[in-house]
Amino acid sequence: MSVQQVTKMLGVKELVKAINFACIKHTDQRRKNASKTPYINHPVGVMQILCDEGGVTDIPTLMGAVLHDTVEDTDTSPDEILQEFGEEVAGIVKEVTDDKSLPKAERKRLQVVSAPHKSE
Repeated sequence: MSVQQVTKMLGVKELVKAINFACIKHTDQRRKNASKTPYINHPVGVMQILCDEGGVTDIPTLMGAVLHDTVEDTDTSPDEILQEFGEEVAGIVKEVTDDKSLPKAERKRLQVVSAPHKSE
């Protein structure tokens, strides 16, 4: 097996680990829509949008996408993300995590204002 193949395989394993982690953390959560769909559909959908519409293939970015609501909406701490997934992924998750102490309208406003300054 080549170095590229091993690197790709390890990346896929880390991505699957992140998806599993998010699934476990969001197990009992449901969306607020009429059909009360499982919450995990949202982070997985974000990951798919990044892939399909944004052409994103960077594994840490996709991991950040699927983990992005674990700190906001579950008992997950930023330190747990750091320990499980490393500095790069923890940094991405931190960058897109809303401050839940702020009113929803302010959180959404800050998302719009800060989006152009997020890392690539």
